Amino acid sequence: MLMDRNNSLLLIIDVQERLAPAMDSPREVINNTAKLLAVAQKLNIPFIITEQYPKGLGPTMVDLRQIADNQKSYYEKLEFSCAKNDEIFKAIEASGKKQIIIAGIETHICVTQTALDLKKRGYEVFVVSNACSSRDALQNVLGLQRMSRNGIDVVSSEMVFFEWLEKAGSEEFKEISKKYIV
Repeated sequence: MLMDRNNSLLLIIDVQERLAPAMDSPREVINNTAKLLAVAQKLNIPFIITEQYPKGLGPTMVDLRQIADNQKSYYEKLEFSCAKNDEIFKAIEASGKKQIIIAGIETHICVTQTALDLKKRGYEVFVVSNACSSRDALQNVLGLQRMSRNGIDVVSSEMVFFEWLEKAGSEEFKEISKKYIV
């Protein structure tokens, strides 16, 4: 199945100031997540940003906060799976979207648990591999493999962009491809 921008919600998990720098390839994850967020906003795709225990792990990275200035989109959590946090899950349900596109950290913990829980609840789940990471590269690979084996689509940010855009030639395509597609 293809990602449909009219049925998509972008879920950004725990890309926080004290957590993100400890990841394998942190700059790639932060940059690709920022691009996903910017494109989602340009295409009017709703988004949710979660923060795992922000008192200890800090706020969302400034790169993302500068793009997403809407405080209603931020949710604090202690649960590893976003689907097990009532407030976050209610926000996902309230969006009315059935395709959840996930970026964030850590791949083998919060991303995997969230993706598997959302799939179990009937959502179509896509995990953006180049916008996810773990502290250890092996943990990242294992998380992506586990999700894939369990029916989660593992995709790249470019796959998301091109599927959301559907065709070339429009002003939207020209603007987004010039700024966000490498």
